[in-house]
Parts: sequence; structure tokens; C-alpha cells
Amino acid sequence: METLTVLVAGPISVTAPLWVGLLVGVAFGIPASLWGIGNPETIIRTARLVDRLLLGCFLFVTAIGAVVLYGLYALGFSMHFSPRPTYLIGVTLGGVLFGIGAAVSGYFPGTEFIALGEGRRDALAALPGGLLGAAAWTAVYQTDVGRWLVNTANLGDLVATGNIANLRPIPILAIAIGYAAVALTLLYYLPRYQGGEHSCLQHLIRNTPVDEHDQACAADTAAYLREGAAVPVGAGRGGRLPQLTAERVPSANFFARTIVVVALFIGVVVVLSLFLRQPFGMSTTYSWIVGHLFMPGFDYSQQVFATIGWEPLAVVGVLLGSLFSALFISGRFNAFRPVVPPSWRNRFGPSRAKRAAACFAGSFLVIFGARMAGGCTSGHTLSGGVQLSVSAWLFTAAFVGAMFLTARLAYDNASWKVHPADQQAH
Repeated sequence: METLTVLVAGPISVTAPLWVGLLVGVAFGIPASLWGIGNPETIIRTARLVDRLLLGCFLFVTAIGAVVLYGLYALGFSMHFSPRPTYLIGVTLGGVLFGIGAAVSGYFPGTEFIALGEGRRDALAALPGGLLGAAAWTAVYQTDVGRWLVNTANLGDLVATGNIANLRPIPILAIAIGYAAVALTLLYYLPRYQGGEHSCLQHLIRNTPVDEHDQACAADTAAYLREGAAVPVGAGRGGRLPQLTAERVPSANFFARTIVVVALFIGVVVVLSLFLRQPFGMSTTYSWIVGHLFMPGFDYSQQVFATIGWEPLAVVGVLLGSLFSALFISGRFNAFRPVVPPSWRNRFGPSRAKRAAACFAGSFLVIFGARMAGGCTSGHTLSGGVQLSVSAWLFTAAFVGAMFLTARLAYDNASWKVHPADQQAH
């Protein structure tokens, strides 16, 4: 049985046992579910630039997390730094495939498990697609093409100041503070909703009223988040936290105090993960499952077996955290009811078979791209972003650009709104 190891001679260092990953997953899964990112419509609206909540939260978490991480490092806390290698071609191409799949399916690797915990039927089609994507990359990695993708133009484990092996605390902390300043300035002026004027952080300073446009957008956000809920709105969910979840998450003031606290909490979880043992990540678990069940003798499976840590336990924790959130806080548990996201059904119709096929194919691309790039939104964008990793910035730029373009082509000008008849049907 593993025990917690703490080294106090010199830098403060901790190596936590694997079971701690379960707690890290729960700590991430509850607030992530409250944000609504297990609902595929949330990611689809992000891709369409209709709602910028998710983009703002990622930016806020990485900015504050980077300052906390390197501030602690400068104070003598030893971190388990592990930026993904910067192999330019594989990371970029993987990010592009990831972005295309995310725009179509509405899922990232981790949000599929959040959706499963929330009882979303889409996840039952997305998860097999993801496992097939992991299997496909395991097979491709065995070939000359696969090795070329991950070895060509490989610049190593780079962060903002150079190779991680040559990390100096003060210069990297100065860059982290500058990054946070730029990020918070952007968030001060960035409106949450497309066509809106109510900016993220201005509300905390100016306390300006929300206009009719943003009020309508907030009401529509609340409507799609409630679609398919097995528990009637307000039933059995008394208390301050459920009330804040219902009121604040859809609000145009998405960096009102409640959401700032949640974002800070996520940032602390990511930093704590790096301090305790390893980066927070999700997509490796798909390859670990595939390797054990179907492809144990493949080179990539052997590589995963040798390097994987608490990722599978973290995935279980995320699932349990989202289940707890959906049942006892937000009341958004779907009980696997057939809900088609509004952006999708307004563009392609209510066909469940067509939606399931899109989830399967999109998830295939998401996981295939993530494994090619060596990480996903949690391993690259969050954990890598907090570390100011060059590969994280490259991956994020590639997947965000591909996601925006794919969403523009796929959904065109179709409405994203929830119509009253749709609410009655669900």
C-alpha cells in the first residue's frame, strides 16, 4: 500500500499515493459539472462563439494557476513539472483533429465522463467513439508515420523560459504575473454573450445592470442546462449553493464573485495536483483501457502502462463528482433521456441516430487527436497552461482555431435557442 511521502530537507516535496487522484477527480468534477461543461451544448456554443464562459474560465484558471504554481515554486515548494513535449507537427495536427471533433460532438475527453455522471445519453455514443480513437492511435503509433509525427521537429519539454530542466523561479514567476495581467485585462473587456455589452469583470467594479439582450441569453442558457432534467426545477434542492448554481452560471456576470471563487478553486486543484504527484489529465485513460483490453502488446500501450499514474482514478473521481453534483446540487441529472442539443437539432433536426453518429465520430477525432498531441484540454490546456508550456499554447491555438472554423461551417447561421415547444418535449 502506498503512503504519502514528504521530503522536508531543502525544497518542500510531496509524492502522494495513487488513490489521492480519486479525490482530485471529485474536486474537479463537482465544479466542472456546475459550470455545465458536461452538457455538449456548452462546448458547441463555445465553438460558435455564442457563449464565452468556457473560454473565460480556461483563461482565468490558467492565469491565476500559473501565478500560484510559480509563486509556490519560488518559495521552495517542489513541483512535479511535466509539460508535454513540443513536437510541432504532431501537436498541431492533433490539436486540429481535436478541435474538429469537439465542435461536432460537443465533448472533450473529460467532459464525456462528466456527461456520463450526469446521465446524458450522448455520452453512451461518445465514449465508444473515444475508445476507438485511442485504439486507432495505438495502431498508428506502431507505424513509421506515427513515429514521424511525434519525433519530427521535437523541441523538447519547453516552458516560457526554455527547457523545463533549466527552470529558474524568478524569471518564470515574472512571466506568469505578466500573463495573468494580460489575461485579466482581456476578461475585463470580454462580454460573455455574442452581441452583448456586459463584460466579464466589469460587473465586480461597476455593478452595471444587465441589459435585455443579456437577460434573454441568460434565460436561454438556463433553459438548455435544464433540458432533460429528471428532477423538476427547484424540487428537493433547497439551499444557497443550488440557488447560486441556478442563478449565477447562466448570468451574463459570469465572473461575478461566485464564479471567480469556483475558477480559483479549479486553479488550486490543478496546482495541487502538480504538487502532489503529477499533472491533471483525462485522455490517457482511454489508451490505458484499450491497451489492457485489446492491444496489450503494442508499443504505445506499453508506453502508457509504464508512465500512467492516477489518471484512471481521477476519471472515476470526475464521474462520481459530476454524479453528486447533478443529483444533489444542480438537479440536472438526465437519467439518460433522449435530449438532442438545441444547436444541433436546430441545424440537423431531432434525429437521435444522426446525433449519436456525430457523437461517436466526433469523439473518435477528439481522442485520436489528443493522443497524437500527447494531451487534451486537461493535460495540455489546463495543466500545461498553468505550467506556461509551449506545447500547451500550440495545442490550444490549433484546437481552438479548428473548433471555431468547424462550428462556423457545420452550424452556419442556425439558431442556438431553446424553443418553448422543445422544452415541453423534454
